[in-house]
Amino acid sequence: MKRISLRQATPLLLVSALFSLSGCTGTLYNDRVPIPGLSEGIYTHYLAQLLLVGMLHAPIVGVLAWLLWPVLFPPFYRVRAKGLSIELWVSQRKYPWASRSQAVIVPVAPDLKMVFGAAKMIRDWGANRAQYEAEEVAPLKPGEAFLGSGARYRWNHTVLAVIFDEQKRTNPELLTEALRNAIAKLSAEEVSSALIPDLTDNLISQTNWITDVQREETARTSARMMLDAIVNANSDLKVARIWVFDPRNRDIFVEEMEKWQEEYNAKTAAQTA
Repeated sequence: MKRISLRQATPLLLVSALFSLSGCTGTLYNDRVPIPGLSEGIYTHYLAQLLLVGMLHAPIVGVLAWLLWPVLFPPFYRVRAKGLSIELWVSQRKYPWASRSQAVIVPVAPDLKMVFGAAKMIRDWGANRAQYEAEEVAPLKPGEAFLGSGARYRWNHTVLAVIFDEQKRTNPELLTEALRNAIAKLSAEEVSSALIPDLTDNLISQTNWITDVQREETARTSARMMLDAIVNANSDLKVARIWVFDPRNRDIFVEEMEKWQEEYNAKTAAQTA
């Protein structure tokens, strides 16, 4: 005989207790519970339904919140290519918690030190766990990647992508290779979404001395490099999220993503013609 757990029996016990206290002796659908101020009382099946809805309230709200989350918290902008959605998220020096990314890919040099920009923020939020793990395998060659621990309640995996050489230089080919290796490690863990910080500050040698014009040019270069590298990585990702943590770069990224989408659509149409 199948045994019934206490959790399964609890609703039945509560309804039975309700019937006993109310003095109901007939069927579930015919008896009424006497209520002060009401001459006829309330049907017991109405109370049973109310009890059931009350018990299921939290799970129902949770399911609805999960389904409606993309509608309630959409990205700032989005482009699509090869079945991949590339989203733009803007959050000034704060982790975009509404993105619900499973992993974060951070740019580093061969020594795997997370000491600058978004890499430092990710290191701090993860309580230095990924940094401690990376120190045991450092250094890595440019283009390689290391998979480490995530941050509790934020993301599951932290990937350190070596997009720079020993002189802290990078290029589209190196960036693509590093992202491809980083995403390949995430694919092995069946990760379908990843957050990648804006690389603009990483491409600027002296962030305090740069002019607005130079910053804009660097942001446009960063946006193009990231879009091309993400698509050319040929990954199993379903969603790649670019995190712009400096609002000054937001509109620049939107403009470049619009241009990139138009060029991609035109190129795809020409190939299929």
